Amino acid sequence: MTVFEGLPAPLTPPDCDLRDFAFMPLDVARLRDSDLAIQVGAEEFRSAVLLWCAAWHQVPAASLPDDDKALAALAGYGRVVAEWRKHRDGALYGWVKCDDGRLYHPVVAEKARDAWLAKHKHAHDKLVDRVRKANKQREQQQLLPWAVPSLEDWIAAGFPLESELFPAESDCGSGGKNLKGRKRSAGNPPENPLKGEGQGEGYKKDIAAAALHSPARDPVDNSPPPSEAQWRAAQEECAAGYAKLLNSLEQVRGKRSKFVSTDIRLVAWERLGLTREKLVEAYHLAVAEREAAEDPSPVNAGFLDVFVAKVLNPAEGESVAGARPATGDPLAWAATASGIAAKGAELGIVQDDGEQFPAFKLRVHAAANLSDQDRARLLADYGVRT
Repeated sequence: MTVFEGLPAPLTPPDCDLRDFAFMPLDVARLRDSDLAIQVGAEEFRSAVLLWCAAWHQVPAASLPDDDKALAALAGYGRVVAEWRKHRDGALYGWVKCDDGRLYHPVVAEKARDAWLAKHKHAHDKLVDRVRKANKQREQQQLLPWAVPSLEDWIAAGFPLESELFPAESDCGSGGKNLKGRKRSAGNPPENPLKGEGQGEGYKKDIAAAALHSPARDPVDNSPPPSEAQWRAAQEECAAGYAKLLNSLEQVRGKRSKFVSTDIRLVAWERLGLTREKLVEAYHLAVAEREAAEDPSPVNAGFLDVFVAKVLNPAEGESVAGARPATGDPLAWAATASGIAAKGAELGIVQDDGEQFPAFKLRVHAAANLSDQDRARLLADYGVRT
């Protein structure tokens, strides 16, 4: 009988790696009313929170080594192990030792499992989207479409990528090299947007948000038009410049900025040729409108979009992004307020007096009969939850 026999199994998978997740969820009401907040002293409480944070970026996530020297350092005591031991019991309140010899916190483990599943769902959604694009090419070539396993089956199979799901066809463009032999980072399925040898990239999800990815490569000749790749890179660089400038302008006003380069509206502005001067002009119009209405809210992309349309004077519509989707994507309407309003009008739905916009948006989403695949792609490509 080993020393660990009879202990519970680990509370998170052994490859659970959340080191690319900068943020850990905190259930504030649960913490406020917990025994930890009531039973232990201030020093133990401080150490406990530091240990939760440390455990979030351990592998497996939500675990800690059962070693006083390591725990003292992680809890903020440095090399003063004797001082750590005075507060050890309170700081480790609620932790359990498992049969792998490590300590686990059940609540942190619960949040880690949710994040771990979301991480794989994001990768699976991107895989589905890449295969969807590849199947358009295959349809033109009169080839049978590829089918992607369900999320559960994909996880159980070990996160296979295109080269492993469809080896007979995706290996033909690999230049004679075995794509299956690529090294995976632990628990982080890499992106492989149907690329050639050695070009798969690991995704970053904080989740955050979803970044614009390079367009899917042709699954047969494995070589996209160079001009498309160059255009995409220039588009991303320009949108990032917009975001940086706007965030700086808002910071000068003492506002907390939220402009991001992946916002569909910023991408739409780049496609319309918006210059830095015109952007600043639109921004000052938006600020003047806020001040005239005595509205302390920061300027956001949806609000600024209307003023960009005014300075560019586009022929159609009030919203640049709503009138001319940056990607030609039929789902792009769901990413902007003006697009949602236009879609509602198309479906015969108008926002009622006193109705909050989120409620109106839900009614439009419901009437649009979005498929599960549409919803997954909206989240992956635009960060829109439906």
